[in-house]
Amino acid sequence: MNKPRVLLVSPTGLDSKGMPIVQKKTYLPGLTMAQLSAYTPKDRFEIHVVSETSQPIPWDEHWDIVGVTGMGGAGVVRGYQIADYFKEKGATVVMGGIAISLFDEQWTRPHCDVIIKGEAEDTWPRFLEDYLNGQVKDTYEMLHVPDVKTFPEPDYSTFSKSHYGFWRPVQATRGCPFPCTFCSISAFFERSYRKRPVEQVIRDVRAAKASGSKYIAFIDDNIGVDFNYCRELWEALIPENIIWISQCSLQIARNDEMLQLAYDSGCRILSFGIETVNEASLTQVDKEWNEPKRYDEAFANIRKFGIEISTEMILGLDGDDETVFEKTFQFLMRNHIALPRMYILTPVPGTPMYDQLESEGRIFDRDIQKYVGGSAVFHPKGMSAETLQNGYWELYKKLYSRTNIFKRLRANSASLSPFMRMFVLGTNIVYRNHISRGITPGIV
Repeated sequence: MNKPRVLLVSPTGLDSKGMPIVQKKTYLPGLTMAQLSAYTPKDRFEIHVVSETSQPIPWDEHWDIVGVTGMGGAGVVRGYQIADYFKEKGATVVMGGIAISLFDEQWTRPHCDVIIKGEAEDTWPRFLEDYLNGQVKDTYEMLHVPDVKTFPEPDYSTFSKSHYGFWRPVQATRGCPFPCTFCSISAFFERSYRKRPVEQVIRDVRAAKASGSKYIAFIDDNIGVDFNYCRELWEALIPENIIWISQCSLQIARNDEMLQLAYDSGCRILSFGIETVNEASLTQVDKEWNEPKRYDEAFANIRKFGIEISTEMILGLDGDDETVFEKTFQFLMRNHIALPRMYILTPVPGTPMYDQLESEGRIFDRDIQKYVGGSAVFHPKGMSAETLQNGYWELYKKLYSRTNIFKRLRANSASLSPFMRMFVLGTNIVYRNHISRGITPGIV
């Protein structure tokens, strides 16, 4: 008897014209599909994994099961398009992921046969077993929070060198304990924060290295919450001789010991969600503890230990007026931020921010394709939606002009190797290209 054929698709985003974004490689892949592949028994299923950003989808092959994941916005819209096609061809179409779990079920139901809600380590194996037994349900909800201490080694064979860049994803912690009201991660994981055993993280790092790269992207939403855990992990990473990047909260800037240990373990770039230069705006998103007046000092100290800085910021918060664009530009240029990313405040369905703006009657655009951080879909307090959207794109174009890329990178004092400096420069060039095409940097 032939094994059921499973196709797992990570959809690409859509550009400003609604066309799929395709590029030569997926440079910073997620871990979801490699994790699902690891949970799929190969003796009972034949499985194929595709990142649509860089791999063609085998549209014309027969698939018994098609699994589509979605983070939000244009990626979900593209996921719906893919799901519609394969559902029409008769496959059992399954959709899951953070956005699918948070969105109103009626948005997703017409496009698929099965909706998976919550963390897939609990739900995906139950669906597969039911499929084999002919008892598939239309919805699978998480019955138990997955034990991060029991995760199998991700299937890194899914990352072919021809379609993927040199970064390999590894997860050490899951979730984030902070209450940021705009954050889908906080909403999805209900502010939980779970730490995987260090020995298992090292196992996954070694498996990632065995797949052909020593460059590791810890996909943690906030790797630096528990310094005791970080100390144990980072000490264990030192003999692995890797280069790694991740996201972290800015509190690490006050801890010289941890900064030195991070660098010694291979950390070269940390991304910080600083959100805004306006203290008044932080109150709206429950992030007052970020302290904008200390940003310059914090960044200087992080760089002193050789670590490069990436930032993520939000424009259109309630404390913002038309001066926010120039203030943000001057701040990013003054601090020589190598990889600045910005988003228009986006009320992601399922988050407290969505509920707030909805209750205030400020959301005016329901086109979910626009919910990727580059469109104003609500009425800001300090300016018009049109001013916010135009100012956002003009700021991005100015920030990523050739002259300003050079200025930001030339004065940078982080201790990066020539290869990593080329990576930073190359990422700036990719972002510049995306901005010129109306694509929000960082969505693919």
